[in-house]
This record gives sequence, structure tokens and C-alpha cells, in this order.
Amino acid sequence: MENRKQEIIDVTRKLINEKGLLNTSTNDIARTVGISRGTLYHHFESKEAILDSLVEQISAEIYNRAREIAQDKSIPVLERMIKTVLSLNIGASSDQVILEHLNSPNNVILHQKVQKDMLQTIPGILAVIVEDGNEEGLFNTKYPYECMEMMVAYISLAFDDDSSEKSDEENLNKLIALISNLERMLGAHEGAFHAFVEFFY
Repeated sequence: MENRKQEIIDVTRKLINEKGLLNTSTNDIARTVGISRGTLYHHFESKEAILDSLVEQISAEIYNRAREIAQDKSIPVLERMIKTVLSLNIGASSDQVILEHLNSPNNVILHQKVQKDMLQTIPGILAVIVEDGNEEGLFNTKYPYECMEMMVAYISLAFDDDSSEKSDEENLNKLIALISNLERMLGAHEGAFHAFVEFFY
């Protein structure tokens, strides 16, 4: 049964990336898998339920990629921090169309769940880098996890989907303010994370 559910998720992912979210129906999914719609609904009660499971799976894959980068000590600390954060950027994902499904007004509960998962998962991934930075003398903070938790919480609120309503200048100012405060929290030298601005603007 689990194998069939995974097959449905995999096919849905493929079809959405090929045809788009709106052009992918449960009929398309069932036909491609080779099952009836009744069998499909036995595993998932709706297209939304399939999408919810798919988003959770993609999120887990993104976290795993970020964790691999964060733990790669062959990459210098500051570069590792930037690469890890960039790997978490939804816009850089090949599944961007699927993840944008989160911003639908009908998906408030799922959106909140993903935000909660981010706050529980990402700080721990980034804290590993901060701890290495402490050891190398690049950072000086007693609270690696808490600093990353505050950063993730701020980003999830300040740069959420309403950020598109703000001007580029407003968003740039928010990013610069975030970086400035991050450097202070971590005890890093001024300008340590200026490269973030170059990547996003």
C-alpha cells in the first residue's frame, strides 16, 4: 500500500512539472499510474491530499540537501552558511510550481504546518555551521541555535508571500537590516554576510 502511495506521489510530481498544477487532474494521475479513480481515492481522499504529501516529501528533500552542505567542513564557514541558505530557497527548486501551491489561500493550514516544520528543522541545520564558526573565531555567540531560530522566524514572517506587495527597495532594506543584526548576534565582523545581498539582489 505504501509503495502504491509513493507511486501516486511520484507520478503527480512528474505530471505537475510537465503540465503545470492546474492542468494535472486526478484522472491524469490515475491513468498514468494505471489505476481507477476509485483506487486513487482509496489512497488519497483528494488532489489536495496528494499535493500535501508531495510538498512534505519535497520539503524533506530540501532539508536533507541543506544538511549535507551544512555538515561539509571542506567548505569555509561563511561560504557554507550562504550555500546552505541558498539551498533552502524555494525559488531555486525544480519543484517551484508545486511549492508555490503552499501560497494558495485554500492552504493556510498546510502553509502554517510547513512554517512550523521550518522553525523546528532549519535552526538546527544552520547552528552546526555557527558552532564551527565559533571554533574558528569567526563568530562569538553562546547561543548558536537560538540565533538561527530568531533568523528563521524573522525570515518566515518578513519575507513571506506578502513581500511581493513591497517594493524592491523595501525588501532590500529588510535584507540589509537582517544581515546587520545577524552579524551582531553571531559576533561576526561587519560585512561578513554582505555576499547575501549580492546573491538575492
